[in-house]
Amino acid sequence: MKKRLTNKIRPPIFTIMKINIWSDIACPFCYIGTEQLNKALDAFAYKDKVEVIHRSFQLRPDWPRTATHRMDDELAKNYGIPLEQAQAMNAQVADRAAAEGITLNMDKVVPVNTFDGHRLIHLAAKHGKQAEAVRCLFAAFFTQGENVADLDALVQIGKEIGLDEALVRESLTSGAYSDAVREDIAAAKALGIQGVPFFVIDDTYGISGAQGTKVFSETLQKVWQEKNPLTIIGDSTAAVCDDTGCAIS
Repeated sequence: MKKRLTNKIRPPIFTIMKINIWSDIACPFCYIGTEQLNKALDAFAYKDKVEVIHRSFQLRPDWPRTATHRMDDELAKNYGIPLEQAQAMNAQVADRAAAEGITLNMDKVVPVNTFDGHRLIHLAAKHGKQAEAVRCLFAAFFTQGENVADLDALVQIGKEIGLDEALVRESLTSGAYSDAVREDIAAAKALGIQGVPFFVIDDTYGISGAQGTKVFSETLQKVWQEKNPLTIIGDSTAAVCDDTGCAIS
């Protein structure tokens, strides 16, 4: 029996787009900006070809592991402003987050050291759970008012995203991934990153801050077209139909 001949269309070979995000768990705009990027990715046709890597950054490495005050107090102290003004500023940030579907309970936030939280993110990345860890830590810090420097709280977050409880506890107790966190912070310094969130797309484009879903969508499309250009052969206007009709040039 003769074999039937079939025409096979070879799918185009697309290269992977890589996005590095430097952020801190204690940064509300990092939470907002990450969600804006996620929305842009959800609408991006080649989402499965994009690799997102979360990098560690600490805005306040001097914060203690045990809460001593609230975020309103911290803001008032940092800027030398009345507590009422600090509360109003935090309320404005919460309103901006609400527009993205994020709940920030700024009056519940516990300003504590985020180093161990970043270690948990690196552990989660080894098990394909990095994005889940980032989202849960943001929610724990800003929505639920949890102490993200507390070992038991971090172990619980690890369990919630599907990590083994014993593994999480052993890793955090042993100091695992401390070097990875420091390396991320050093890399940010080498790039001149002084504020977060900071998004580096394909080592070519940088986006500083939570600039909105539209900016992320436009940048994703721009970078993708540059990586995968379409070459048009011949006269692009010959024998085509458009919204004005059909004509032969």
